[in-house]
Amino acid sequence: MTYNTQHRTRTVRFSSWGLVTKWSLIICITIALVYLMPALLNTSTNDLPSLGAPWRLKMSLIHEKVPTLHVYYLKNHKTASTTVFSILAEYCRANELTPLLPVGAHINQRPPLHPKQLRLDPKIQFYDMVYHHHVYSDQIFRFLHNDTFKFTTLREPFRHFVSSFTYFRKFNMNYLTQINSTTPLKTFLENPKKYETRGYSSYTNNRQSMDLGYNLSHPFDDTSYIAYFIQQTEKRFDLILITEYFNESLVLLKRKLNWKTGDILYYKKQECKESTEAVALATQLEKEQHKSFSTADIGLYTYFLGVFKGLVSKEVDLQGEVEEFQAVLEKVYDFCDRVDSPDSRLVVPVGRWSDQVDLFHSKCKWLKLDEIRFTQHFQRKQIRG
Repeated sequence: MTYNTQHRTRTVRFSSWGLVTKWSLIICITIALVYLMPALLNTSTNDLPSLGAPWRLKMSLIHEKVPTLHVYYLKNHKTASTTVFSILAEYCRANELTPLLPVGAHINQRPPLHPKQLRLDPKIQFYDMVYHHHVYSDQIFRFLHNDTFKFTTLREPFRHFVSSFTYFRKFNMNYLTQINSTTPLKTFLENPKKYETRGYSSYTNNRQSMDLGYNLSHPFDDTSYIAYFIQQTEKRFDLILITEYFNESLVLLKRKLNWKTGDILYYKKQECKESTEAVALATQLEKEQHKSFSTADIGLYTYFLGVFKGLVSKEVDLQGEVEEFQAVLEKVYDFCDRVDSPDSRLVVPVGRWSDQVDLFHSKCKWLKLDEIRFTQHFQRKQIRG
């Protein structure tokens, strides 16, 4: 064989080997992308073809995140907070966590916070969750873990005012029932100083700010203090959700806590059609009258609505997950309201964003359970030890 023939043979071999290597590399990269992308996009590894335990273990380590088990929720009045309460209470029950409970129905409705308002067990050093009504106080964190995630909810102030007015007048709040008028809301707004009560006795005068710890030595139109108060509130909480974007808020909370879709299922609690109708019928004048005495709540809500929208804009396809979540809720409602056998089972398969939801009908009663009975359940459980 001549030199030229040998050289051509080697060239062909090397060219062929280079071509094989190149295509092998392309195939490896393609396979890696196919199997890594679901994890990067937060989809379930259960959809992957079986590649053996070691590979699946590595994939699960990439995909699975540790859920947050220590949560503080400041239950703000009339902000869909009872619905959030039920989500957190059910998470505690299902995961055998220990909530910090009040002695009565609420921890408190006015400061100061005192240990005698809490159902404390000397055997428990730190509690896993808080989700009952109380006015914000740093003192409560003495009873919680250092890594506790803190959040609350805010509602558009005029809607919040109307909801509070309607609800507390219906339940015989003295200063509201004294309004002798066929149009009590209109009458109140025409002269709020005539009917409004003082301090924490009021549930209609910047109550969201009061619940979050507003110092009542400052008037509610003190813009300098309001700016400081908003700054302090932002430091105190890891997340502030918005009632008007309720499902978006829950999906964002789920992502922050590394929870699953089944952990944020809910039935609406204490929904009031009367207040919804009152808001729809309100005049522009009535809304302007409300603005004149709600400076603190308006400033608080406006700022944190902007923060919330900023957070949502940075999330990958949050709206896509919200739509999936709403579809899951419809299936859960249909199952819970239509089927009555305790052994019946609902399985909603994995979606692009949502986890598989697998529940027996016995779960439905807990999703529907009201705040009082849920509180009593945990109180009895802690008594039994």
